[in-house]
Amino acid sequence: MIRPTIVIVFSLAGVACALTLVFLSMRSVMDVGGFCAEGGPYEIAQHCPQGVPGVMVGSLLGGIVLAFVYVGQVLWRGIPSLAGLLWPALFLSLGWNFLEYAFDPPGTGGGIVWGWLISGIVFMVMGGLPLLVMLPATVRAFTREAERPQGWPVGMPLAHMQRVAARVQPAGANAGMVDELERLAKLHERGALDDDEYAAAKRRLL
Repeated sequence: MIRPTIVIVFSLAGVACALTLVFLSMRSVMDVGGFCAEGGPYEIAQHCPQGVPGVMVGSLLGGIVLAFVYVGQVLWRGIPSLAGLLWPALFLSLGWNFLEYAFDPPGTGGGIVWGWLISGIVFMVMGGLPLLVMLPATVRAFTREAERPQGWPVGMPLAHMQRVAARVQPAGANAGMVDELERLAKLHERGALDDDEYAAAKRRLL
């Protein structure tokens, strides 16, 4: 039987790997001008870098499948997760590519590629706004246990709590009684209390 922890860890690692491959594949395409093609009956003006189409399509599909596996596992187990950060991670990383290449396009003498700049701004907004909402919620989800006040364990039956409290209280009282009896015994040994006074004090204490 596969442990749920292993499934969660490997599915999240797979999503991170897929996002990285999409990021790098996009940069490879933008290095050749931002568009490319392979196959088909038409003459291809710009071929894609070798292996990039397969890597990009495979990482997108694989990332989606692994993301569903990860989200399903954490929801089923009811544990904190990073699921809310997956959407911002995708769009912010691709938006960064658009912005970087918009200001430093390959194979040109300079200037701004406005199409990439606008796309970068749109992607940054699509990733940044959800991040502002999901990041605080994610941090709270991972820190809520530490903020829980100390007290009785959650779900402890009332009868059990009463029995524990009943055992604790007499223990404290008996400890104080023992101390007082030892103090009286020392006073009696030193002669500060005679036999009758010592006996009377013990009767009052007991």
